[in-house]
Amino acid sequence: MKMIKTTSLNIKSLLTLSVAFSLFPLFPACAPSGSTISPPLSQSKSGIVVKLSLEELIIRADLVLLGEVVSIASRQENNGNINTQVILSVKQTLKGLHTNEVTITVPGGTVGGQTQASEDAVRFLIGEKVVVFLEQVGESLYVFGGFQGKFTVDENNNVNNTPVSQFIEQIKNATAKPREGEI
Repeated sequence: MKMIKTTSLNIKSLLTLSVAFSLFPLFPACAPSGSTISPPLSQSKSGIVVKLSLEELIIRADLVLLGEVVSIASRQENNGNINTQVILSVKQTLKGLHTNEVTITVPGGTVGGQTQASEDAVRFLIGEKVVVFLEQVGESLYVFGGFQGKFTVDENNNVNNTPVSQFIEQIKNATAKPREGEI
């Protein structure tokens, strides 16, 4: 009985230390000298966001698409919130069921001179070519992971200095791998 209680305390201690060490990069004065611990966090203007890897985005998104923004329109909901509807012409489906067009809901926008905005909200431009990681919530599609779930394809056909074809191949390879616990 005592051993179980001690083991429980050790696990709690380890978890506490793990959290404390993961915060050192946010508070460098508290970090041990020579510490190279890098947490899965990203500082943003409105707070701390859990940083997602490409693999996490791929696994957790319901739909991954390459497409072009064809329309952007904001509307005020019955509850007073303003949302923007972004219509994407789908060029390629990388995960999920193929469709020719999707409507992505982005919180915020401007309607009748009233603006609601979040500094970390995903932003789209008409004509922009993007790779998006989407999640379905009820009847609506949202960009999964906020700004982390949208990648712009630049004028050189690159995503973050990687050719879009290579970026797409990474996504396809990751979706083809069985996940832990799957056969």
